[in-house]
Amino acid sequence: MRQIKADKTPLYLQARQYLLNLIGDGTFDPGEQLPSEADLAAQLGISRPTLREALHNLEQEGLIVRKHGVGTFVSRRTLVLESGLEVLESLESQAHRLGLNTEVVQLIISERLATEEEQGMLQLSEDEPVDVLDVDRVIAVEGEPVAYLKDVVPLTYLRREDLGDQFSGSVLDIFLQQDVVLPVASHTQISAEGAEKQLAKRLDVPKGTALLKLVGQLYSYDEKVLDYSFSYFIPGHFKFHVTRRVKRGLS
Repeated sequence: MRQIKADKTPLYLQARQYLLNLIGDGTFDPGEQLPSEADLAAQLGISRPTLREALHNLEQEGLIVRKHGVGTFVSRRTLVLESGLEVLESLESQAHRLGLNTEVVQLIISERLATEEEQGMLQLSEDEPVDVLDVDRVIAVEGEPVAYLKDVVPLTYLRREDLGDQFSGSVLDIFLQQDVVLPVASHTQISAEGAEKQLAKRLDVPKGTALLKLVGQLYSYDEKVLDYSFSYFIPGHFKFHVTRRVKRGLS
């Protein structure tokens, strides 16, 4: 291990990149404990506050796990799912294409009245309560939790029994298997959000970990909202990309 050389790049970013390279080239294996902060800072020739900032960045990306009173470990999570945002595709389909096994864990299915917010997102009248199917679950790939998903669907489109005994985790795939209602488009908002206590526990990540959040509305051919969903993805597992056209001129 060498000391960080001073240049125009902030020291904590240099330290982050150097540690990232050590993880990438196998110097530190998944699950292996890193040296103590004092030793690591001395070996890199940087201050402990600078090192902590670098480690915080790696932790937010899901590449290391810091256990209070124990130490810092390289994350065992190494699989990455990559998808274009132009086409809506289930997490299960992405994993299957890569030869990975998905598993639905912590599955909670209920039929209940929609909340006021849900009725608004489903574009339903707020004057009359609507019954909805609530599908709440965590998806694991190769045994590792990677995402938390929640779908809310009016019972006119989907009921508990429609999911079957072998529900794979994707409400979208259930819709596509049916002939009654065909989804044709999705409107999705993307943001980053820190994991609150309960969500962090379900995904087995530190509280406050930055998660990628997607809030979506699935539309039918006649522009009705079939499904309101929100999903949280653990960083380090997913790469999303989009192809954009270049707009010419000032108009």
